[in-house]
Amino acid sequence: MKFRNIILILAVTCLAACNFGSTSEPSRFYALNTPDVQQVRGPAKPINVVIENVSVPQSVDRPQIVIKQSDSNMLIVSEFDRWVEGLGTALPITISENMNMYAKNINARPGRNAAISSNAKYIISIDFVRFDTQIDGNITLSAWWTISNNHGDILAQKKTTQTTKTPDEKSGRPDYDAIVAAQSKLIAKLSYKIIDVVSELK
Repeated sequence: MKFRNIILILAVTCLAACNFGSTSEPSRFYALNTPDVQQVRGPAKPINVVIENVSVPQSVDRPQIVIKQSDSNMLIVSEFDRWVEGLGTALPITISENMNMYAKNINARPGRNAAISSNAKYIISIDFVRFDTQIDGNITLSAWWTISNNHGDILAQKKTTQTTKTPDEKSGRPDYDAIVAAQSKLIAKLSYKIIDVVSELK
């Protein structure tokens, strides 16, 4: 019995020694940004807009950044390249900031509580049906979006699909920094399309 315990202790000590001093690869965190844009004329009077009910596919709704292998249905989930915050949280903030930078007299905010929504003239819901990034292919964002008034009446409903070339790999691995920057530009273009429609509503 004592002999067996000695063997177990030696085995555990050996494993600990093998792992001692080894370091895992550090995680890298990325955030969506709001590209600079030339501000355009918006509505004649200031308008409060709330961005709420933003949804993304479950396949990408995770801390890790997900990309798709070329000519394959296989997804690559990077353990070391992660979002600084979940897309469900980041997208309403990013979209509202894009709108504020783009159009005058627009006061857009993420709908974090009922009080904010009740004070808004327009409420925007966005359902991303695609949020795809394919290696050696394209980044594709496709979303259904709805503009409603604060009484729940739907004033506009459209679908927007936008693509751009996936940045080339860097040092033998996907260039995640460039990928996130390209995704941010597509999200900004979607934001501008939506607020253009808001500005035309009476």
